[in-house]
Parts: sequence; C-alpha cells; structure tokens
Amino acid sequence: MPVKNRRSSLLSHCFAMAALLICVLPANASIVLYGTRVIFSGDETEATLKISNEGKLPSLVQSWLDTGDGDMAPEGIDVPFVIAPSLTRLEASDQQMLRIIHSGQPLLQDRESLFWINVLDVPPKTENAKGSQGSLALAFRTRIKLIYRPKGLPGEPRDAPEQLQWSASTTQDGQAVLHARNPTAYVANLGHIAIEAAGQSFKMNVGHVLPGETAKFAFQKPAENEQLPKELPADAVVVYTSLNDWGGAEGHRVELGR
Repeated sequence: MPVKNRRSSLLSHCFAMAALLICVLPANASIVLYGTRVIFSGDETEATLKISNEGKLPSLVQSWLDTGDGDMAPEGIDVPFVIAPSLTRLEASDQQMLRIIHSGQPLLQDRESLFWINVLDVPPKTENAKGSQGSLALAFRTRIKLIYRPKGLPGEPRDAPEQLQWSASTTQDGQAVLHARNPTAYVANLGHIAIEAAGQSFKMNVGHVLPGETAKFAFQKPAENEQLPKELPADAVVVYTSLNDWGGAEGHRVELGR
C-alpha cells in the first residue's frame, strides 16, 4: 500500500511559507545537503542522504518525498518510500543521516522512476533589538531528485543524454519549441540547453527527460532587443550539458533532427 506522509498543521504552514521562499532566499538556509541527487539502487533496501546544520542556531528539519508536484502539501502525498527521520531537531554544527526506505509498493522494473526529496529548514525565532519574541522565523526548502534505478537495466546511465533525439516545432502563438525524446531506460538530467542558429546562440529552459518520453523546452526570456526565432533551421545545432549521478557536467553538441 502507498505510504502517506502526515504532518502537523504547524509544519504544513511552514511548508506553505517555504514554497514562496525557495526560489527567493535559498542561500540563507542553514541546512546543507551532501549531494545533488540520490540514486536508489534496485538491489539495495535503502538509500541515505547526509544533511548538516551549518548555522549558529538549532533548526527543526522536516523531510518528505513527492512525485513531481512541488506545491503539494506533505500530508497529501502518496509515495512508495519512507524517509526517516521525517522530523528532527538538528543542533548547530551537527549532522544527520536521512534514510530512504522502500515501502514494498511495486515499482517499474524496466526503467528508472523519478521522485523528489524535500528538506525543510525551520530555524528558531530570534529576539529583536528590544527583546521581543514577535520576530518572524523564515523557513527554507531544498528539493533534489530521488531516482529509483532497477537492477539489470540495459546500457549505462551516463550514455542516456548522448542518445537523446532532438526536434523542433512551432507553437500556436508562433514560438519555436525544442523537443527531446529519450529512448533509453534512464532519466536524462540536463543542466544547460542552447540553440545555435544563423550565427546566434539562444538559451533554452532546462530540466530532465524521463525514460521513453519526450520533453519540451522553450526559449528563456529574451534579453532586451533580442529577437527569438519563429522557426529553427535544419542546420541548427543543439548545445547541451548533461549531469551525471554525482552532479558532474558533460557537454554535448548535436545537429537538430539527428
């Protein structure tokens, strides 16, 4: 049966605050994660993620998993894993090992599956200059990938980005869109995508491509006076960076349509 994460209303409120702050003030968080992603091997019973408190004050740390919707509150998510401890107090300079345990729910065995680890840092309230306890303590969330990798998959995960099949189309509002099809059994993680065409380079939004699926990538917001192409020529080149299991980057260049 799926495992449902249940949290107190207080922590749900902190989660809502963190959802607003995650993209604004991440550098202020005290809790540091030792890794940019976690690979859960199919021949293991659990995976681990080390976290530490690099701040000068203790923090309340809430951890949970989701299936891709980062805006969903923890208590409404069903996932085939348990993370423990899901709630802990971490003193300044202390470390904690988070354990991610498969609940026994069936998972796909012919391809990788993608989940997300959330770590919410809730620091204590501090007194203001007048000694008042009414100051606001901001919560900060860090979110990284959890990839379940069944044993015995064909090929190697490092080769998946090189096998992406790129194409382009035009949207109804006349904007060119890049497509990447992933024919492999592995998640292809991308850290940079650009199109080189007619002597110019245009940056695209980035993300990942799931096994057996096609992902769309739109142009990033253009700079002032920059004109985005309505169509991509046949000789356009896709320049992209892939990320391996340890977060290392590797560059790729491929002609569009190949």
